Amino acid sequence: MTQDVVRGAGFDAVVVGAGSGGEVVAQALAGAGWSVAVVESGLVGGECPYLACVPSKALLLAAGRHRETASIDHEQAWADAVRRRDEASEHRDDTATAAALAEAGVTLLRGRGRVVAREPGGPGGTVLVEDDAGGGHRIRWRRALVLGTGSAPLPPPVDGLDAVPTWTSDEALSSPLLPGRLVVLGGGAVGCELAQVYASFGVAVTLVEPQGSLLGTEPGWVGDAVAEALRAVRVDVRTGTGADRAEPLPDKGLLLHLSDGSTVGADRVLVVAGRAPRTAGLGLELLGADVDEGAPLTVDARCRVVGAEGAGLADVFAVGDVTRVAPYTHTASYQGRLVAAHLLGHGRDADYSGVPRAVYTQPPVFSVGRTAAGPDGSPDPAVLGARFDLRGTARAFVEERSDGRLELVCDAASGVLVGATAVGPAADSWAGELALAVRAGITVDVLADHVRAFPTWSEAIRPPAQELADRVRAGGVR
Repeated sequence: MTQDVVRGAGFDAVVVGAGSGGEVVAQALAGAGWSVAVVESGLVGGECPYLACVPSKALLLAAGRHRETASIDHEQAWADAVRRRDEASEHRDDTATAAALAEAGVTLLRGRGRVVAREPGGPGGTVLVEDDAGGGHRIRWRRALVLGTGSAPLPPPVDGLDAVPTWTSDEALSSPLLPGRLVVLGGGAVGCELAQVYASFGVAVTLVEPQGSLLGTEPGWVGDAVAEALRAVRVDVRTGTGADRAEPLPDKGLLLHLSDGSTVGADRVLVVAGRAPRTAGLGLELLGADVDEGAPLTVDARCRVVGAEGAGLADVFAVGDVTRVAPYTHTASYQGRLVAAHLLGHGRDADYSGVPRAVYTQPPVFSVGRTAAGPDGSPDPAVLGARFDLRGTARAFVEERSDGRLELVCDAASGVLVGATAVGPAADSWAGELALAVRAGITVDVLADHVRAFPTWSEAIRPPAQELADRVRAGGVR
């Protein structure tokens, strides 16, 4: 359907934001016969296909192949990698995705959406759709408003950063430039992945992370393993220090002053220190859900936005990064399915216990659920943890690999698996059964008894599962 809609047109549902979650909701509702309008000011499909997940994975694969060749022709290899990156991300052209929405019966409106009126007592209200030229028109929702506006980069408070050449991850993943020297600010998943990419193509990369370890929400041994992998491709990993000041140099490049008193020279700074939900300017105060700029929308178990009185609004939902429940594309899609199911009369409450966290460095990281340590880093007395080195598997012997580790975490009383973390070859694939095990409440006894194909990496699950099962039977002996 075209963007030429009648002013004041009414729809059963209006979806503001056509990212992964919004797209799922819109197509599901339209397929069930609802009239649906989607409002999007950026790329239809969100950032993942064009500026995040897909292009970064294409570059990581290309970087791995380039390392295997041991070639020093970095410029040609980079040109080939960029070509494949752009092909994989459809050259950042959302035409096909927009057409798919239209074929599903969804009306796509290009512009920014803002709530400007609320039906007394609800449900229903009015959204103003504003375009870049300053024009706009109003549309109404009768049954549901779904907010999926995503998140935006959150620059760190570094003096002078705006006076030197910088990239966000979106900019880095759409640029053909291969800088000679690069500083990466942020040791999270994106920072680690892109540091490995650029270093693989000969860039002198320095990774700066204020916390004491990379991937700070994961166990320290995981950050150490990733740091070792990055140093193997000559990334200068600096943890426990942050950036204080950026200074442009008169001839070329910049100088970054760190909090430990050291300095780093670079041609560009890649800023991946965090993101903030896009909640400003949405008119949420009219819905009784006043939210500070940059703060996430609180949702209930059905992804209904929680109002000022603490209850979910019956016709207002939020999905994806704007909720910050678990900021991954797969979470957004899951929330989209939850919203659609609820609206179509067969809803269920969300269960985020099995949402996986993955980092696609080489080796990759896969984790789910809880860790063996509490929020303060001390051992959690309610759980038991056991580790196993992947080199103890037949698969490691066959492939001549000596890297990788797995940690399982179970409830100390019941033996139910509550968390797992794997670092090693193909961990992002074979460890997937552990996410299902956490979600399903499988015990470590069952995990230990389960038969896996030989020789596979997943055989690494049995030894730590057996250790935990024995300790649970012995009364939780550590």
